[in-house]
Amino acid sequence: MIMGTLLSWVILLLLYPGTVELARRKNTSFVQPISAVFLDTRGGMHHNRYVSKGGVSMTIIDTHAHIYPDKIALKAAKSIGEFYEIDMHLDGTVSSLLKVGEEAGVSRWLVHSVAVTWERSRSINDFIASAVEAHPEKFIGYGSIHPDHPEMEKELDYMLSRGLRGVKLHPDFQHFLLDDPQAIRLFAAMAERKLPLLVHTGDTRYPYSEPERMARALDAVPGLTAICAHLGGWSRWDAAWQVLAGRENVYVDCSSSLYALGAEEAANVIRRYGADRVFFGTDYPMWTPQEEIARFMALPLTDEEREMILHRNFERFIGENE
Repeated sequence: MIMGTLLSWVILLLLYPGTVELARRKNTSFVQPISAVFLDTRGGMHHNRYVSKGGVSMTIIDTHAHIYPDKIALKAAKSIGEFYEIDMHLDGTVSSLLKVGEEAGVSRWLVHSVAVTWERSRSINDFIASAVEAHPEKFIGYGSIHPDHPEMEKELDYMLSRGLRGVKLHPDFQHFLLDDPQAIRLFAAMAERKLPLLVHTGDTRYPYSEPERMARALDAVPGLTAICAHLGGWSRWDAAWQVLAGRENVYVDCSSSLYALGAEEAANVIRRYGADRVFFGTDYPMWTPQEEIARFMALPLTDEEREMILHRNFERFIGENE
């Protein structure tokens, strides 16, 4: 037993070589302690479960992972880093995601990409669908589309035919307002097909993804189910929960938020929405899974709340844990 615990801590030190790396990253306002969690090595190195301070073994599903074809992945990842002024340590490929994710203890991923223009929708949807087909036990795929697509209903039907289970949008990259009439038309078509939306929300630099616009879109299309990324509004967390929390059709993920929020503040925002409405996400390739898991496990949450966020909520969302 003692040797097993020591081995777990040795592996932890290998996976988390210290907090210096977290402090080095741009825009990091605090350094998360990493002593809250260690990898459970029972059954092998890649047992894909974490053990909390309370001794609870937890599965991890990453619900926010961008992937790209190998030939453009590094360029795409670099562009994202430049857009957000954050150094990127991962290349955005499927192979890298699987390698670093499994080493960090992640079991499954919700994978997606973004159609910056409507013309790119089909190639992106084919790529994501093919990735899911290649890794059916690991990946759940969301397609992408642009509100300007002249045949949006046809493309949504194509997504369904390829086994894609939702739609990913990033208004700041795609340059459309969330409450634009064309966006509302797209959301209505998605709601009709029961396709949930995963959407980047929040930014102080652009008007496209303002949480208030998302709220107006949800009012216009009450049948739409939305996962509002980055705790509802990146860099606008307080404004976001005030207009999005308490809606039956709204969930949030905690990706790319914990690095900027203090542990207490992040836990408070999570509880504003309700721990049962929050999914775990890393925003791969922006952060390593080790970083985001360490930040999350350092939050002052109960083991029950952690387990809900790490996997149970999303399992229920996709109908696996009713």
